[in-house]
Amino acid sequence: MSNVQANQAGAENETDNSSGGKRDPSVSFAFEHKIFTVDGAYFSLTHDTKEPCFFVNLGEMKGAVPTKSLAKEFGIEDDSTDAQLLSTIGGALKFVREIRPNDSIPRELLDGSASWTIEDKHKEVARGRITVQVVSWLSGNEEIVLNLEELEKISGDPDTKDKVQTAFREIAEKLGIKREDVVAKIDDIIRELAYIEALRDYYAGIKRISTSLHRLSGIYRRDRATSEDLNRMQILLDPVIKKFDRTFTEIDAQTCEVMVILKNFQPTVETIRRTRDDLHQRFMVWGEMVDKWDGLVIEEDPMIERLLKQTYQFLAQNFMQSQTWRLGSM
Repeated sequence: MSNVQANQAGAENETDNSSGGKRDPSVSFAFEHKIFTVDGAYFSLTHDTKEPCFFVNLGEMKGAVPTKSLAKEFGIEDDSTDAQLLSTIGGALKFVREIRPNDSIPRELLDGSASWTIEDKHKEVARGRITVQVVSWLSGNEEIVLNLEELEKISGDPDTKDKVQTAFREIAEKLGIKREDVVAKIDDIIRELAYIEALRDYYAGIKRISTSLHRLSGIYRRDRATSEDLNRMQILLDPVIKKFDRTFTEIDAQTCEVMVILKNFQPTVETIRRTRDDLHQRFMVWGEMVDKWDGLVIEEDPMIERLLKQTYQFLAQNFMQSQTWRLGSM
């Protein structure tokens, strides 16, 4: 699984305290009140209500203070830097699992870029995809290719480079801009789409869970209790899979024409980033579960049965409410 898996599951920001200097509150959670110096304290969402809270150790227990109550509880002035930073915690926790005092503010909130890393292969897929679109634009039959082997074959074709350069010149002429500007914008789009490809790669792990549940339905068809649980799990998971599929289909459709992308460059970048952030947030909850299913042999086995119970609990905890709404609205 790609490096993005760990980042999607948590996407924790690095904290650099090596200099020992004061952090900049414009780019980090540099709180000043002494409550934020308590060892082990951090911000996170509660498991049940998903409310942003400040967690502190209380002996053998852990206390949680809702972020919205912190200022009043500890006398933090409304116009203080601490109050301003507290107002961003809820938004920041959409991109990271937890925040500790002095952690960096997620880049999504600062400049719109991603705060998590991807692999070179995802950049290559994005570059190959756009290369195919640019080349096929010349023939008037633009298409999207996402298969890595096919992309490598097309990109490795000696004629491809010449066709790309020809396409860049013709696109520049049609748009009335410099060829260098076309190349720069294409590179920017490739950089943005690389994150979508990383998310698509990670999503394959979630789809494998769905496929495994379907296979196990056949394996456990004579075990009534397990079979019924598998059926319930599929009822919970199928709408989630369909929603993910729809999201990827929509972003592919919105980025399938090079001329449209270039004519609407900034709106396209913003659309890609909104989709990236939406998928990233929805994937964060899946980290542990994807890890547990990764590489398993799908067969009748006590270990698989224990994992099925954990998976059922996970799905019920995270998707039961939306499923109830869906069934009730039919």
